[in-house]
Amino acid sequence: MSRAHRLFTTALLVSLALHLLFLASVGSWWISPAEEIPFPIEASLVVPEPVAPAAAAKPPAPRPRPRAIPVPAPEAAAASAPVPPPPALAAPTETPPPAAPPVPTPAEMPAPPPEPAAPAAPALRPALPPALRELPARLDLKYRLQAGEGGFNVGQAITTWQVRDGRYSLVSILQASGLAALFVSGKVVQTSEGRVTPGGLQPEQYWLARNQRRQDTARFDWPQQRLVLGGSGAELPAASQDLLSFPFHLALTVDESVRELSLWVTNGRKLHDYLFRNLGRERLPLEEGEIEALHLQGSRVGEGTLDVWLAPSRHWLPVRIRTLDQKGKVLLLTLEG
Repeated sequence: MSRAHRLFTTALLVSLALHLLFLASVGSWWISPAEEIPFPIEASLVVPEPVAPAAAAKPPAPRPRPRAIPVPAPEAAAASAPVPPPPALAAPTETPPPAAPPVPTPAEMPAPPPEPAAPAAPALRPALPPALRELPARLDLKYRLQAGEGGFNVGQAITTWQVRDGRYSLVSILQASGLAALFVSGKVVQTSEGRVTPGGLQPEQYWLARNQRRQDTARFDWPQQRLVLGGSGAELPAASQDLLSFPFHLALTVDESVRELSLWVTNGRKLHDYLFRNLGRERLPLEEGEIEALHLQGSRVGEGTLDVWLAPSRHWLPVRIRTLDQKGKVLLLTLEG
């Protein structure tokens, strides 16, 4: 055998021995493929419990060689893996409106502050009672005007009373007649306008005009409790009247059982406080005969008197009015017919 043949044979034997040794260490001629692992793969982290050290360390046993795990293609994995549903979109949240403050119960509500006191009015005597009666919607009254007690006639006054929709109008036209017309010319007109209230008349304006020229004026500002006389203002007491409205106010409100009552009256220049005393009933001569009337006499210190006679049989209308000034001058109006 040649040298080359011997070397080839030796190399072949060595190679065969090495292959046998390798196969013996593996222990099998064929490794079966691993079963397909379903997806998805769940994994969890497990913390190993501590192991007490062994008394004597032993050499680790040889670990078997890990088997190859076939990995599916990306397309197959995507087809087999379940598709998780898309995350639900959270509905937009609305900011709730601010809670309304709790409504306090009547027991919890604080007591209202006391109302400010109204400005003090001039000192008054007992106020007039509420209206006791009504007057007709329209009246035309004719009065005879005399100068002095039992004196001569100087003229006549026509007074017209009207009420509509809760408002009244009083107009008195005085005109001289007879000998007096030689000395006094023209007309004297008095006007009073306002409201009819449950408490009687409530004037709003009054004026007196001579020969169509206004000379004395009064404006009653009840909301502000102010009385404007010409260009000046004054405090307005309750139930104040003017020189034309006061007897008709008394006709609506007078109570025969009351012995005294107080009433503020203005003539367009000044405001006076009159104390009216009940002097009882009297018999008065009129053109058609005698008539019974209640006599009320109003007075103010040092300023004369203001008397009125009210006839119960004539809607308590004034059948006589007398004025006495501080100089002693008397004017007398007496109803005719």
